Amino acid sequence: MTTASRPVRLRSLQYCRVFMLLLSMLLAAKTDASIEEANLVLKYRVYVLGLPTVFDAALSVERTVADDQGNEKVVLTSNLQNWLVRNFHRSELTLNDCRYRPQRYHNYGFSPGWRFDDTVEYDWDTLQASYRGELQRPGQREAVYQEFEHRLDDPARVGAYVDKLSQVFVMGCHFDAAADDRPLLLNYLDDTLGRYRVRVVQRGKVVRVAGRDYTTLQVQSAPFEATPGSIHRRVNYWLVPELGYLPALIKTKLGSLPLTVKLVDLVPVPEQ
Repeated sequence: MTTASRPVRLRSLQYCRVFMLLLSMLLAAKTDASIEEANLVLKYRVYVLGLPTVFDAALSVERTVADDQGNEKVVLTSNLQNWLVRNFHRSELTLNDCRYRPQRYHNYGFSPGWRFDDTVEYDWDTLQASYRGELQRPGQREAVYQEFEHRLDDPARVGAYVDKLSQVFVMGCHFDAAADDRPLLLNYLDDTLGRYRVRVVQRGKVVRVAGRDYTTLQVQSAPFEATPGSIHRRVNYWLVPELGYLPALIKTKLGSLPLTVKLVDLVPVPEQ
C-alpha cells in the first residue's frame, strides 16, 4: 500500500462511499470545439493531501448522430477498478446545441462494505424516471432491492435532472449560455435524490493540468436538500471554457481530509 493511499484505507466505510460518489461525479464534459465530434478517452487521478493515490479512472466518450432533427447521441462510460474499489458507470443522453436530455444510466461496483447495481430509465413521453437497483450497505448481509419513480415535471423540484456523469456537462452548458452568474439547480438521481445549487466562485484563474495552462471557471456545487442517510457533499470544480467546460480539477473533503481529482490526459480516439 502506498503512503498516499493509507489515509483513505483508514477512513470509515462511509468515506469510501463518498469517494466513489465524488469520482463518478467528475467524469462528464463537453469536448474542445476542435475535437467536438471525436471519440475520446479522458484520464483522471485522485490526490489525497496533495499526494497521488492508486485511484485512477478513465472515461470514454462515444458520439453518434441520433436522428434527422440534429440530435446527437452521446454515450459516456467511466471505469475505476483496483484491489479496493470498482465503479463502472454508463450514461446515455441526447444533445442538440446544448439542449440536454438524459435517457438512461447504469451504475455498478463495490467499495469496502458497499455493493451496488442500479439503473435509471427516463421516459420523456410520460415525464417519469424509473429507478431499479440493488444496494448493500455496511452491516447488511445481502443487497436490498428497491424501485421507485421520479416525476420529471415536479414543480417543487425545479432544475436539470442529472446523473453522475452528465452533471458537469450541464454546468458547462448553463454557465456558457448564461447572461449572468445566476445559480444553477440540479436534481441528482440515484438510489436517493439530492438537490444541488451551483454558483460561480471565480472566473479567469489559470491552472496547470495535463502539462498545459488553462483559464478556468470555478464553480461550487452544494446540496440544499437530500434524502436522510444519503451522502452528498459540497464540491468545487474548475471548468475549462477552452475545452468546452471539461473539468480540470475537482476538490472536496472527506471529513477534514483534502481530496483532489485532477485531469491528467485527454486523447482523441482515431476513427476505425
